[in-house]
Amino acid sequence: MKVAIGRRSFMTIAALGLLGPRVGQARASAEPRLVAIDWAAADTLLALGIVPLAVSDVETYRQWLPGSAPKEMLDLGSRAEPNMELIASLKPDAILISNWQGNLAEQLQRVAPTLAVTIIAPGADPLQNSQTELFRLAKLHGREEQATAYLASFNAGLSRRAAEISAIGMPPVFVGVLHENGSQLFLYGEGSWVHSLLRRMGLRNALSRPTSAFGNALVDLAELAASPDAILLHLDQGDRTRRAARLLGRSTLWRNLPMVRAGNVCPIAPFYPLGGMLSVERAVGVIADAVLDIDRRRHG
Repeated sequence: MKVAIGRRSFMTIAALGLLGPRVGQARASAEPRLVAIDWAAADTLLALGIVPLAVSDVETYRQWLPGSAPKEMLDLGSRAEPNMELIASLKPDAILISNWQGNLAEQLQRVAPTLAVTIIAPGADPLQNSQTELFRLAKLHGREEQATAYLASFNAGLSRRAAEISAIGMPPVFVGVLHENGSQLFLYGEGSWVHSLLRRMGLRNALSRPTSAFGNALVDLAELAASPDAILLHLDQGDRTRRAARLLGRSTLWRNLPMVRAGNVCPIAPFYPLGGMLSVERAVGVIADAVLDIDRRRHG
């Protein structure tokens, strides 16, 4: 879903200098005043060295992206219902949302020009989208050199981790989140950048079934028995994961799954699977470290 930007908003963006080459000298040297309603937008800005004034649910964002979310960023509240009074008081040059937040665009455009960052979209590679959006925002803010350097560093790091993994060979991998009901999981597959990233890392995604618009699928525990050699990496989302784990501990089905009995289930540090390049970069390290650790344990 694309969020349309009307002529008035487009002209306002141009007047503010957010269209890159026409930025005046004084404006070019100033830090843009931006707010990010979704973490994908925040990820993309931070990768360019641009610190948003405020981000939704910022404390959780900091937990999921430690070391990359500056303390000065204010909290906008819920991503579904951001604090409009705070946004207006910040007088931002522009507001960034994700394409799936199009229902907020009309209201936000009354405060400032509103731009949509598109990571997940039907028929598109989300990993490529994350890089495309990095360069799109870089061009708007005169940060093309930063974008080029960031992506070069990312690709070099990804190649190093892929080489480590290829040297050992790994079985198929599930990546997902434990459902709080203790009988299901959300697993990432086709249509997510997690799927694209696994392939770039030389790993096979064990999930082959159709997925939702967000690239995930709700899977019953019993379905995991059909992949006895697979590894399961599940994001540790704090209390939510603890509640799910307690229920799973009482499940005979769970305890007797081949992957569980073989010790091939591993909680991993969280990342935002709908996020931008910083979340993608974090996922590379988290996934690579986990599969290499499993391989070391399997082979003593």
